Amino acid sequence: MSGIALIGGGLFIKNFHLPALLENEANIVAVYSRSTKSASSVVEEIEKHGSKQLASKVSVYSDEKKENLDELLKRDDVQGVLVALPILVQPDVVRKCLAAGKHVLCEKPIAKDFDEAKKLVEEYKSKYTNKGVIFSIAEQLRYDRASIKAREMVQSGKIGKLQAVHGRVWNAMTTDTDWYKTEWRQNAQFQGGFVLDAGVHAIATMRYVSNAEILETASFTSQTKEFLKPIDTVNAALKFSNDIYGTFSITFAAAKPWQEFVYSGSKGALTVVLEGFGTYHLTLEDGQGNVIDRATIEGKALYEENKAFLDAIQKGKNEKAASVEEAIADLAVIESFCSGGGRVKTL
Repeated sequence: MSGIALIGGGLFIKNFHLPALLENEANIVAVYSRSTKSASSVVEEIEKHGSKQLASKVSVYSDEKKENLDELLKRDDVQGVLVALPILVQPDVVRKCLAAGKHVLCEKPIAKDFDEAKKLVEEYKSKYTNKGVIFSIAEQLRYDRASIKAREMVQSGKIGKLQAVHGRVWNAMTTDTDWYKTEWRQNAQFQGGFVLDAGVHAIATMRYVSNAEILETASFTSQTKEFLKPIDTVNAALKFSNDIYGTFSITFAAAKPWQEFVYSGSKGALTVVLEGFGTYHLTLEDGQGNVIDRATIEGKALYEENKAFLDAIQKGKNEKAASVEEAIADLAVIESFCSGGGRVKTL
């Protein structure tokens, strides 16, 4: 079984990726973080999940020890790495992992902006694809079971020709949430702040379910809460391929959280509503508003995403859903929002 190393000791590694990897019975052999305390905390989480035997075999690497990231990447028993680090740090760490011949699953967004992402993608393609090294981006919503079902419903023709897509992602961010407490998010040195960090998920969902590209946007941005810099809200109009139009509203300054996507067609509509984390309610209606199909789905997105990466290592081939091309397309839409709209950049 392929040896996996975790690069990062933050919230998303411990609370989401780690349980998914353990459920997939991944062979975790090492953890790296800047501090020994942070890396060790991941091993402690492995033990808390009932995997004491596995935890005892996981090696800890940090910048405070002789056993640092460079030493970890020298290990022959590490075939794949999961990188979940601050946005500004990730690209150079990914480069280092690829240069060591390791397959990479990197948290989204792929980079802070389109130009940086393009450089990374071009470097990967020119240096590593012919060597069979996999570079995947962890956009779990393309693996979410609810997204897959929604795409099937839309593409089946049950709502007729898709004409419009409307997304609403309203979050109620406060200063006492664990996500806000991370220093690199509090003092965001990248476009969009939380809008970039989390907004790519929504863009991925709309592009995936509609099976269409977002070609152009017209957007308004604002900062409603002083502590959410540089912006916390976007309201935008969207022009998709295939003669589809839509709207998108995302905020982290809402009084009440709400996430909903509506796919409107010539014969009906599909509404997808998120409840909590990972549970979705799908309602398919005809042109008269009669419900013709309804489903509640536990998305299991992190499980499926990590399973796909482990499978890709074994097969030696990445999936389109996790490709760098998909990731940079998501990022390009957010960048378009942050710059006031216009044509969305492409590779």
